[in-house]
Amino acid sequence: MMRKLNLINVLVFLLTINLFAQETDSLKARKAQVSFAYPVGSNGKSALNYSNNFSFNILYGLNGGLNGVEIGSLLNFNKGKVKGFQLSGIINYNTQKSSGILLSGISNICRDSSSGILVSGVLNYSKSNSKGFQMATINIATNEYKGIQFGVINFAKKLKGIQFGVINLLENSENAIPIGLFTIVKKGYYEFEITGGEALFANLNFKMGVEKFYTIYKVAFATFNNKPVYGFGVGFGRNISLTNKQKLSIDLSSNQIVYNNKWNNDLNLLNKADFNYKYSITKKCSVLIGPSFNVYTTKDKVEGKYGTINIPYTIYTNQWDKGKLIMWFGLNAGLSLKL
Repeated sequence: MMRKLNLINVLVFLLTINLFAQETDSLKARKAQVSFAYPVGSNGKSALNYSNNFSFNILYGLNGGLNGVEIGSLLNFNKGKVKGFQLSGIINYNTQKSSGILLSGISNICRDSSSGILVSGVLNYSKSNSKGFQMATINIATNEYKGIQFGVINFAKKLKGIQFGVINLLENSENAIPIGLFTIVKKGYYEFEITGGEALFANLNFKMGVEKFYTIYKVAFATFNNKPVYGFGVGFGRNISLTNKQKLSIDLSSNQIVYNNKWNNDLNLLNKADFNYKYSITKKCSVLIGPSFNVYTTKDKVEGKYGTINIPYTIYTNQWDKGKLIMWFGLNAGLSLKL
């Protein structure tokens, strides 16, 4: 697929290398055009001088602009402004402002700003300040983007909105909420926590993202019946500023429990909601303490009883033939270090 994408990009470059110097807003309006492959079409060699209300490109078309609907099997190219609906089997490539709905099999390339909905199989690219909704494997906004990016990899130089992805990349996150497994933000929020609790008494947490929304990676250690207990998990959280030195962190996490080095796939899950008060001792270091709500679900048995962690008391239990659910309130306390 990537080789096919590279060939198409080379074709677009070779076909348009001499067009960018000719860009102009003074385009003639046409109701419709049909082209097989530029310049074989109803607008012929003058196709770049016309903005069309309806454009149909059987293979590919090079046109002046769009104010309506454009459909192409391989490539839709417009050197002028695009407004409306574009559908392409491979690429929509627009050199000036694009607004409306752009759908493509591989990529939507906007060398100027974009506004509206961009959906493609591989790549959405917007160069200037843009807004709307982007959904693709990779979404790239090289300047300010207002709206939502939804993909495996999302990048925005400056985001005012939300990112949903596996990897989120940001340069400016002042008004952004990146939601993903890995969020890398220039001058973002990165913090280590060392905490203790009643069930897992040694915990190391790493948080990355922004204060409004961060991802948590967790590892833990404890003992049960003189045997080692390990925990590892992921979660999400948010810091709420109370004063310059005081914050409230709200963290939700799910942790797989491993007892006595038995790394099997049995259900042994500790889900936690932690509410910690944090007080800054220095600019980088804080102390924290707060309650937690715990929901433990397990199918592991030790000496005929369900459970592989120490539980001080329960507020609710439910046992069935092959497992047990236990709930209780606990306590966390520890130190945090901002990077």
